[in-house]
Amino acid sequence: MALSRLKKLGEEAVVAIAASLARGGPVVRGQLIASRFYEALRYELKQSPMQDTERAALMAASDRCGRIATASIAPSAMLDELRNAIALLQADENASVPLPRTRPILRLIEGGLSKV
Repeated sequence: MALSRLKKLGEEAVVAIAASLARGGPVVRGQLIASRFYEALRYELKQSPMQDTERAALMAASDRCGRIATASIAPSAMLDELRNAIALLQADENASVPLPRTRPILRLIEGGLSKV
């Protein structure tokens, strides 16, 4: 499957999810719709030998889609992650397009002086 086909599949998923959420559908339905795109990405990663840049773009997009599976994800965040995954695939073709940045996740490291 070519990257252009994967992008088209992702764009179709965005439209379907947005329509489902607009009708008041549950987030889980959107996650199921996005899973088709995610599975296509995973299949492409496993099956086709590619250049390192294409593989890196597919892996980054796959990671974005993996975040969609979070049970407590907000509908807007789900659509943003899916759009970012598609943008990563487009960025691979257009090297001049900057990759989207995510906000850092801050976590508390247990132990040491954290309990003081």
